[in-house]
Amino acid sequence: MKTQLFLLCMIGTVLLLSAAVPVSALDPPSISLVNPAYGYNDASVKGVVITGTGFNVSSSPGKVRLMRDGEKNITATITAYSASSLTCTFPISEEEVGEWDVVVVNRDLQEDILAGGFTIKRAFSMTSVTPTSAKTNDTAVTITLVGTGLSDIDSMYLYNQDYDNITAVISSQTSTKVTGVLDFDNAEIDSYDICIEDDAGKIKCGLDFEIVSDKVGSIEITSSPSSAKIYLDSMYKGVTPSTLDDVSLGSHKIVISKTGYEEWSRLVTIEAGITINVDADLNEIQTATVTTVAATTVRTPLPVNTVKVPTPWPTNTATPATPVESYLILGAVGLGFIILRKP
Repeated sequence: MKTQLFLLCMIGTVLLLSAAVPVSALDPPSISLVNPAYGYNDASVKGVVITGTGFNVSSSPGKVRLMRDGEKNITATITAYSASSLTCTFPISEEEVGEWDVVVVNRDLQEDILAGGFTIKRAFSMTSVTPTSAKTNDTAVTITLVGTGLSDIDSMYLYNQDYDNITAVISSQTSTKVTGVLDFDNAEIDSYDICIEDDAGKIKCGLDFEIVSDKVGSIEITSSPSSAKIYLDSMYKGVTPSTLDDVSLGSHKIVISKTGYEEWSRLVTIEAGITINVDADLNEIQTATVTTVAATTVRTPLPVNTVKVPTPWPTNTATPATPVESYLILGAVGLGFIILRKP
């Protein structure tokens, strides 16, 4: 009986001692690798794997976070874990670009820090591609993609859901430009998307690229007068007379221009193996005749101020008779007197 009691006491003591052992007696975490070690700040990065030893973050307060001076910590969501591996999602959308420290905190609050272990990069984008089309069966077509964040691009290819991808061999690469060579041997004639992919599996598609028929026609162009400039679909092609070979099938716009003449344009349709003759009769620009009129000097008379003189009132002053008038009057009076005296 005493022996059984002793054993029970020993077992109880062992259990008490075990309970008294602090959790911190567990091995501390140690980070050896983060893969992928970067992400773009336009979305959350899933599937980031942290490898190492001593991981014990299966319950609170164990966690994984990103830290950077002057920035708010970014707490990861742990989607899978073991003592040597943690799979996380980092919500880095719109976060500051640059290097961040990776921190693993065990549930006993022991932690390990991998300085600069994760880099947040600016999201990559595509702005333009040159050229925008190529002919099927061309075996070495160089295209240049312009955009941002392109230095980490692993592959560039043409995508159409109905056909196999056409992958470029990248020949040069910077953060703003990627140049690659594509082989269009037996490629299907259709419209494709330009796609790029980085080493973390992030894919972006968007720009259009056309694969057109390798069948061509020709245009023989003359003009009157000659030596006029030729433009085919807005691209300069020399001066008249000239023959344009290897013109792709379909509709094209021809413009003929020459200084002093009105611009001439036509739409033509190219068929396989056919040469189209185009003769542009240019109309001379008519110059308007300018008539010169001699200037005439107009003399303006000085203004005349008319002064109105008041009309004088009429007077009864008799005008004195002249000497002749006086003699005539006297003569008449005398003659009258004689007549009156005659018996």
